[in-house]
Amino acid sequence: MSRKVIAYYLPQFHQIPENDKWWGFGYTEWTALKKWKSCFEGHQIRKPDEKKIGYYNLLNLDVIKKQYELAEKYNITGFCFWAYWFGGGARLLEKPLDLLLSQNNKIRYCVAWANHSWFDKSTWTMLQKQHYLGKEDYTYFFYTFLPHFKNPNYILDDGRPVFSLFMIQDIPDFQLYIETWNALAIKEGFRGMFFISDQYVPNFQFNHLLSGFSHSPQMFKNRNFFQKILERLIRYHSWHFLGPMKYSYPRMMKNLFNEFINVEKFIPTIFCGWDTTPRHGRRGVVLRYFNPTHFLTHVREIFSTQFKSQYVFVKSWNEWAEGNVLEPDHIHGEEYLAIMKKENN
Repeated sequence: MSRKVIAYYLPQFHQIPENDKWWGFGYTEWTALKKWKSCFEGHQIRKPDEKKIGYYNLLNLDVIKKQYELAEKYNITGFCFWAYWFGGGARLLEKPLDLLLSQNNKIRYCVAWANHSWFDKSTWTMLQKQHYLGKEDYTYFFYTFLPHFKNPNYILDDGRPVFSLFMIQDIPDFQLYIETWNALAIKEGFRGMFFISDQYVPNFQFNHLLSGFSHSPQMFKNRNFFQKILERLIRYHSWHFLGPMKYSYPRMMKNLFNEFINVEKFIPTIFCGWDTTPRHGRRGVVLRYFNPTHFLTHVREIFSTQFKSQYVFVKSWNEWAEGNVLEPDHIHGEEYLAIMKKENN
């Protein structure tokens, strides 16, 4: 049975005044990628295939159309756009998402709320704080995104808009938030919301309110105790001379979600590599030995396992500065997409 594959999508690739202020005029994710320097012998990163879409600007809807045409060619159902709502109407990087409200496209998509504060992690300076302001603000939030939910291209599950939540444990009045949105969705003609948690939180008292959950942090479940301590020293205690932290992609992916095979609401995630050194330098984390052979093993395991969910999420379509990328790169072109299509049948 073919699964519905949804790839997380980063809207960072365009200039905004806030990034100009924090990082310098004209900053986008491409800035970090182009300034990247190797951190150890043999270290390389993937860059956009300039024969395809290249270093694009997401203020151009035609770029997103081309990306979706390519994704659709390889049986990707749609994109899950990260959205940044900080409370009180404060948003960042919203323009590419709102371009999708144009009637002149067929791009299938849903939205994920990246509910976290923004920091300069080199100094842990707060840049933009995430606020949770209660029912009135949740109502404002819902109606801001309602035009998307009513867009005929928006992904619905049995009449419910699919909506992913990054960190459910950080929402202090989670039940209020969920109940507010479900009630408003029903009022607007839907059957409620199809809420997915990007992170599985064991024993979370409101797990029953979710329609599904994936578990992105599971990517690092195969770390040993020493590796966990070393990573903390590098990332949070400035022992940068030991970095970047290096793990083996095939080892980290092995038997990744076995404990969730029979869990009704679980949605598996496919990981397209990982290398955060463009963003964080020696504070970064690298999954070494990511290549088509090891990606095939990971993808085949996900698609051949009888998970109960019809969905598979991909992390990610275009997180170039974190090294998890499905769209064509300058080394392997469309090979990773071809693997996805071949195994999802």
